[in-house]
Amino acid sequence: MEVHYKLFGTDGVSLQSQELSKALRERQWRVHSCACDVPPQAEGLNLPELSYQSSDAVALRRRLFPPAAERQGSQSASAGSALVEEITERAVPIRQRVEEYLRAHRIPLLHIRNLMSLPYNLPATLAFYDLATQRPDLAFLMQHHDFYWEGPNARNFQTPYPEIIEMMDRIMCPALPNARHVLINPIAAEALYAHRGIDGTVVPDGFDFGRDVAIIDEIAFRSRLEILVGDGGPVTADDLVVVMPARVAINKAIELAIQFVAGLEHRRAALEDASDGTGLKRRRFSADSRVVLLLPQGEDLEENRDYFDRLVAYARRSRITLAYGGGIVVPDRRFQPGDTEHYPFYSTYQAVDMVCYPPEHEGFGNQAIEAVWAKKPLAVLEYPVFKRYVRDHVPHYVSLGDTTQLTRLEEFGGLHQLRPEILDGAVDAAIAVLADHDLEATWTEANVGVLRAFCGMDTVAAEYIRLYGELTAATEDVFDDR
Repeated sequence: MEVHYKLFGTDGVSLQSQELSKALRERQWRVHSCACDVPPQAEGLNLPELSYQSSDAVALRRRLFPPAAERQGSQSASAGSALVEEITERAVPIRQRVEEYLRAHRIPLLHIRNLMSLPYNLPATLAFYDLATQRPDLAFLMQHHDFYWEGPNARNFQTPYPEIIEMMDRIMCPALPNARHVLINPIAAEALYAHRGIDGTVVPDGFDFGRDVAIIDEIAFRSRLEILVGDGGPVTADDLVVVMPARVAINKAIELAIQFVAGLEHRRAALEDASDGTGLKRRRFSADSRVVLLLPQGEDLEENRDYFDRLVAYARRSRITLAYGGGIVVPDRRFQPGDTEHYPFYSTYQAVDMVCYPPEHEGFGNQAIEAVWAKKPLAVLEYPVFKRYVRDHVPHYVSLGDTTQLTRLEEFGGLHQLRPEILDGAVDAAIAVLADHDLEATWTEANVGVLRAFCGMDTVAAEYIRLYGELTAATEDVFDDR
């Protein structure tokens, strides 16, 4: 059974679950889903209590991890104990419903994503910890895409309550005899060993490079995008669209994509001079054309509204055209054929010319993989995991430098900033590949071949099947009808 807070969105964890579940079913595995957003037609357990975005979950999280200004005077022992008691009470019905479902369907193995490493919903984490400790006949593969102690996450999970710290230390990433831990990069594996003394298994995020996607009407899709900043006219066939395909979140450093697009706009004369058009579609970029930055995802937008508002203000100051697709783009698994109001996420790559992916912190980087699959030129900030684990499998890309070379803007809440010389070099490289169609074809074809061998779904699914086999073999002697 696949378990997460949610499994049917367009965020990276949801998409990874969807990829693996599809591959397992194609190999005759029966996969059940357990999340807050399991639709009626899917096989699985819909548990609203697993949500981390519900009003109850948000309110509890704010009490557990109050802003710094509210922490003084809030750490009484009675308050901390009351919170632990409340978490414990909320965990009971979650565990009961999960256990009933497992028993009814004779499920021996749970693949849990991030629930045991990010405390967005501590009652849910405690429920599965109690299940794992009290049911040695069940096997648990605990996959960690992120940790609560690393990167921007660490700022969000500071608590004044020693009782909550003790609980997280006990139930997050637990070392248990019936559990194995999977990490999506070697840096995370080293961090898990340093914090918990656990030797985890590194498996890269997987992608189906042979996937079939619905063909969309590119012009219709472009025309329906919402223009947030810039000329309000619809995006046309002759506009150059650079997409930042990740959800809006502060670790994605989307402000760097704004700077990149502003750099391209500043060099628009070179794009107009491309005698054979720009990009794979050979768009006739003219004086009337625009360079457009597209944010196609609306996933978790309200959770990141302050950052989003700062991005919009910054895009306006930078005088770029910023488009948004969150109102019309849906996860592929939720798209219904014949729906003329929405577009499946993976299909939207058909309507863009280049991918800019500049996160300052990322567990793996699914959007970089998607760019390679879609055969689009990729501009990427070389975040630590990319440099250490992914870069050698993407032979051709436009570099935006690395995180050590970033500076900060004094305005807009201290957004990240590319150094001028790095931005200039990236813009030059991007224009060169967009204007030289033979070079673009060489880049994109070579990238697909190399990256597919590293993280293609055939390779990744085989590794998970191996791990599942080892886990269930270790627990099958005690599996019964309880």
